[in-house]
Amino acid sequence: MTQPKIIRWGIAGTGAIAKQFASDMPLARGASLAAVCSRDPSRAQNFAGRQPGVAAFASLSEMIAAQAVDAVYIATPNMAHHRQSLDCIAAGIPVLVEKPLTASLAQAVEIQSAARSANVFVMEAMWSRYLPAIKAARAALRDGSIGTVRRLEADLAWKRDFNPHSRLFDKSQGGGALHDLGVYPISLARYFLGEPDSVSASWRAAPSGVDMSAEVRMAFAGADARIGCSLDRNGANRMVIEGDKGVLVIGPVFIKAQGFAIYPSRRLADLAQPGGNALPARIRRKLFRHLPLPATTRHGFDFPGTGLQFEIEAASNAIRQGMTRQPDNSLDDSVITLRIIETILSQPPSQDETR
Repeated sequence: MTQPKIIRWGIAGTGAIAKQFASDMPLARGASLAAVCSRDPSRAQNFAGRQPGVAAFASLSEMIAAQAVDAVYIATPNMAHHRQSLDCIAAGIPVLVEKPLTASLAQAVEIQSAARSANVFVMEAMWSRYLPAIKAARAALRDGSIGTVRRLEADLAWKRDFNPHSRLFDKSQGGGALHDLGVYPISLARYFLGEPDSVSASWRAAPSGVDMSAEVRMAFAGADARIGCSLDRNGANRMVIEGDKGVLVIGPVFIKAQGFAIYPSRRLADLAQPGGNALPARIRRKLFRHLPLPATTRHGFDFPGTGLQFEIEAASNAIRQGMTRQPDNSLDDSVITLRIIETILSQPPSQDETR
């Protein structure tokens, strides 16, 4: 029996997410880590030294020219995604780009156009879409497990002290709550419910001008979504989807979901699976996790590592099959999400709350 081709991955960047990607690589079937590049050669060498058999390069162009990789994962800061994606496309190298694809809708459209013209695979690393729990939750919704969906709520927020030098608060580096956090629930709401009929929102600015927080409302056919994201508070970090026959709860933390539960009512859902990381909420979740509850079902999907192996497998399979897009997460999806974010940020911030 012929063994499937192993996709050799190269990583552009050596930061925290690059390290997670490398650590999860051995968990992904049909993929291996072959190379890493960085503008700082010593960082590339140090990174490669921790990964047996991985070559180090001083630039993306050198890594591509060496023909050492079949695909590239771009794990550099947001403002570098555009140029590096185009360089990979020009070389005919499939590319997986860390979210957000870019912090600019115009640049995202340019990447999309270049990928189509060159017939090259490009995918945003929206890894949460590939978690087994998220895929199973989507299937459960489609099977009518909670009836007709009426409402989706999602909150994603972690408090960060304002630092004008941090990429999170620097507009030139693609900072802001929506690009860093809001992109997840906006993308997942569309993954579950389809395309919204309308979007409205409000946002507050940090002293540097980027969005410190945002509240987004999306209207779908028969359902409403309320999404919050913030860098100045710790949030519920869970997703609640209400239907006319039950309530589905993911998390916290929903972007790293290892399971979900279905309750007969919102009241029981909030009692048994509250959001947030405060001690009382953690105790309640732990207590109710082991109690039999009426008309409640729990679905567990534990996994080793940090969960990036599932998007690695999905991208590798698509590349191996000669596909130019991954059906569950196409560039069209990425562009639509960025268009929503750009539309929100085109509105002036809430002046009375700006700080």
